[in-house]
Formats: sequence, structure tokens, C-alpha cells
Amino acid sequence: MNASVRYRTFSACFAAALLAAAGSAPAQSCNFRNPLPGGILFSPALDPSSAITRTATTEIRVQCTGNALLAWSFTGANGSSQLQMQHGLLPAVIPYSVEASFRRGPVGNQQWVLTATVLGAAYVNAPAGTYSDQLTATVLP
Repeated sequence: MNASVRYRTFSACFAAALLAAAGSAPAQSCNFRNPLPGGILFSPALDPSSAITRTATTEIRVQCTGNALLAWSFTGANGSSQLQMQHGLLPAVIPYSVEASFRRGPVGNQQWVLTATVLGAAYVNAPAGTYSDQLTATVLP
């Protein structure tokens, strides 16, 4: 290892696989509209030598019938009780969170922002490499 190297950096990304479920009332349903987001990427890469809380976002459009109030839930392939990105080669993970915020639009064409957050303390000692997760978003009216 080169002793002059001070920083270890790694990138973290995860793709968003999006699902919509029918609402509890037959007259209400929601669907994700195209184009679907391709992923959420932390850019520039997370740097454990200056680990600070970082966020990354993507926009998504939802079409609902009726006067639906939306409830969002998120699950990941690498853990459902706590979302976590998995290292590509090592048994290392970085926990993260996701939340949805309403941006604008009527019920038939709502724009939402999905914000992923990684706390600095979650990756300060993480091994270098690429981390990812398959995120599933579910929306219910």
C-alpha cells in the first residue's frame, strides 16, 4: 500500500425498482408513471476520510385515481428492517434511509422526490469499493 495515499473513496449507488399497489377502496389506485427513475447515485463518491451526512435524490411521478392520500414504504434487497447497501465483493454494508416528499401536481400527475440519506458515521470506517442495493418503493392510497 502506498503510504502517501490519504483518502479511500468509494461510490455508493442503488437502483430503484418501483411497484405500486391498489388502494383499499376499489375507486382508488395508484401507478408509477414513465419515465421511472433509473437509480439514486451519491456523487461525488462517499469519502470515509471526511465522512459527513450525504443525500442523493431522484424524482418520480405517481398517477392516482380518486382523492388518494399516499403512504410510502421502502424495502431493500440487502435488508428490510434497515435499508443497507452491500459491498460488491466484501461482507460489508452501509445503512441508509429513504423518504418521499411531495413536490407538486394534482392527484392524477403528482411529482415526488425520493431522498436517500447516508449518515457520516455509517461509512467512516467502511472498506473501499462499490456498494449497492435494490430498492423497492411501494405506494398505497
